[in-house]
Amino acid sequence: MIKSILPTALFLAFLILFVNNSVLAQKPCPFRVPVGESGLRKYKATKRVEPTYPEASLKNNVTGRAVVEILVDESGKVTEAKVKEAPDQLTGQAVVDAAQQWEFQAPPKVQGRQVCYESTLSFKFEIKSGKGKVSDDPIN
Repeated sequence: MIKSILPTALFLAFLILFVNNSVLAQKPCPFRVPVGESGLRKYKATKRVEPTYPEASLKNNVTGRAVVEILVDESGKVTEAKVKEAPDQLTGQAVVDAAQQWEFQAPPKVQGRQVCYESTLSFKFEIKSGKGKVSDDPIN
């Protein structure tokens, strides 16, 4: 009896995995609206998280601007964050880690369609008196 159920169980398991992966593979937020960083920060941000200056970057005197491209979904959560520019890999990762924790007011519907925001978050990494400082540095 188990031998006769096994092929059916394997097929169902495959089907469930296929359906779940197909749903996950769908591109979130098909209607993306570019939004300027300054406006997004000023009028829409409800939770901000500053990046942490990476210890190794500080020791190596790494300074400069790090910019991460973000996608804000229909609920206001950052669902995608990728480095656009950074003085080194560690500061880039620090900005991504922080950006993924930001939250915004949910984007509105436009002509009956739910939209998502595309934007950037920019930060300046500086060293003053031997201490690392990270500050907001909006591009636009």
